[in-house]
Amino acid sequence: MEQSSSKTRVLVVEDEIVVSEDLQQRLVSLGFEVTGAADTAADAIRLAASMRPDVALMDIMLHGRPAGIEAAAHLRNELDIPVIYLTAHSDSGTLQRAKRTDPAGYIIKPFDDAQLRVAIELAPVRHSMERKARQVARWMTATLTSIGDAVIATNTQAEILLLNPAAEKLTGWTQAEAAGRPCGEVLRLLNRSTGQPLEDPAASALQHGLVVRLEPDTVLITREGDQRYVDDSASPIADEAGNILGAVVVLTDATNRAAEQDRTQALTRQLSELLADNEKRQAQGAELEAFAAAVSHDLRTPLNAILGFSELLGTKYRERLDVKGQLFLDQVRASTLEMRRMVEDYLSFLKSNRELPLRPAEIDLKGLVHAVFADLASMPGQKPARLVCDTMPRVWADESLLRQLLVNLLGNALKYSSQRGLSLVEVGAIPGKESHAFFVRDNGVGLNLANATKLFEPFQRFHKAAEFPGTGVGLAIVKRIVERHGGRVWAESEPGEGATFFVELPAQATRHPASAELADRAR
Repeated sequence: MEQSSSKTRVLVVEDEIVVSEDLQQRLVSLGFEVTGAADTAADAIRLAASMRPDVALMDIMLHGRPAGIEAAAHLRNELDIPVIYLTAHSDSGTLQRAKRTDPAGYIIKPFDDAQLRVAIELAPVRHSMERKARQVARWMTATLTSIGDAVIATNTQAEILLLNPAAEKLTGWTQAEAAGRPCGEVLRLLNRSTGQPLEDPAASALQHGLVVRLEPDTVLITREGDQRYVDDSASPIADEAGNILGAVVVLTDATNRAAEQDRTQALTRQLSELLADNEKRQAQGAELEAFAAAVSHDLRTPLNAILGFSELLGTKYRERLDVKGQLFLDQVRASTLEMRRMVEDYLSFLKSNRELPLRPAEIDLKGLVHAVFADLASMPGQKPARLVCDTMPRVWADESLLRQLLVNLLGNALKYSSQRGLSLVEVGAIPGKESHAFFVRDNGVGLNLANATKLFEPFQRFHKAAEFPGTGVGLAIVKRIVERHGGRVWAESEPGEGATFFVELPAQATRHPASAELADRAR
């Protein structure tokens, strides 16, 4: 796996010297940098303040007391350093106190190296995402507090979640008094001309999914019974997938309607973008944690077992095997090592959140296709398969990522055509001037794309695991690799008629910004 330019710096806080020394040695062997070791809360705070580590591994119980909790709270709140707790047998009260410090993770003693690696690599990423989310929340709160328009936010049941200061002043209700009440109870609106009550604008916006505006002669009845002319708009707030999150109501003074309408629309769009961005960051964090858990728990144990038994077999019985048997044994070990390397690459890829630089180069696509297919076709248990791949264009891409993309697409083609007498995989190209599209087609079971709207999202399965094993991660990785190259991916398929996946990639170095940057550095 490619090494990062700087090591993750770790502070160890453990009062058992044997455990501390063992932990430090493990961290160094895993490629981390140990900035120091402490056995008391005071020493932990002092070392953290001076060394500024990326993450702290901290035992909850220090010298028989839960002093690690106080130290962890100081590190997170005062020094902005994520803390991973080392726990053994703590009472429920202590664990509840630990949870309130919002740790970046827990490691249960005794622990293994893979668990340690995943927890440490995940902690800074999760901490960074939470920091960004808190910044967005503070920015949104400051914005809503400072503006002169009255803003009321509700949940999907039109119950009030937020009144900014301007809304409190306009309605006569405080945030504490209004929270949880129906919006129509706080915003009592009526038509001044007819005297008839008007429908709750938040409820109407949620019901119809549209922006709702009131007539010019609308008045608000305040909590004290006063009447105030208002211009009003209510809008549903939705995330990127179109799911309704709630509604926002904006009330303005009716004096300058034309100018205020523009401000209302701008504020509504701004709130929608902030809520959608926050939702997106939460989804990314959940995806990262779910994927890391799947890798560390589902793949680690069988991979280590295969590697261990293959090495044991090679050590004790290699001389009893003929040449072909030794070749098969070497292939098992090499493939297992490659798989373990792929697992680590997945973790690094997700951890980077698309921030690792690409290393694009001109790639012989045909040669890479044949090499990947040969590796997959020679795997133990693979049924007979035929590859059709003639003329292919050269593309501009990161070779390691492109190889992973082909492993996923060709691997899927072989897997989902395994029930045929002979698996047939066809790879072809549609050359272009600035970009080339190529496709991977199989003669497998296919799928109904009308029921597969989330085809390229992680952990989505469209066939039973008993029929075709897998985690549902492969196509999500393909999509992310293609997007990092500035390309696109799509599929065509019918049940029982196989599937075709298309990938569009740049044809030249100047197609992608990362390529131009590398070319400038080379000059």
